[in-house]
Amino acid sequence: MAERVVIVRAGTHLVSLPFDHIEEILGPDRITPVQDLPEDVVPEDFSGATPDGHPGESCPQHWVFSRGTWLPVNILLPGTGVSGSSQIVVVRWGDVGKAFAVDQVIGIETHSEMAVFPERASPYTDVPIAGVRFRKEGPVLELDLSRLISLNLEN
Repeated sequence: MAERVVIVRAGTHLVSLPFDHIEEILGPDRITPVQDLPEDVVPEDFSGATPDGHPGESCPQHWVFSRGTWLPVNILLPGTGVSGSSQIVVVRWGDVGKAFAVDQVIGIETHSEMAVFPERASPYTDVPIAGVRFRKEGPVLELDLSRLISLNLEN
């Protein structure tokens, strides 16, 4: 059965995310540095906050306002970051919404086949890969959103 996915570029990798879990795609103009958050928004529950309440090193430095909620911007893949041209993909898994920075949203496509990522290879990567799709540009990693969300909740 064919499924719709959103294809994004993160660093040198192409990544697909299930379309049904994409809540919103935002442009770089919607990214707000932590120091510019409204006063009533407190970036709480981040271990990097200093005793005076100012953000520390591990506090997310970029935030977006998505559908009435401020969300910290997370990194989709190790080695990628937020730049002035980053787009933000807001995904929802159950009750949890997360914002992820990507270099480019390529588009929405319909795919029917995905090669399942071998479970025995999972311990050798920090990326929660569910499978791999193939395009003429190369492999497209299908991320396991449930694991991706839980990894970002732990960090």
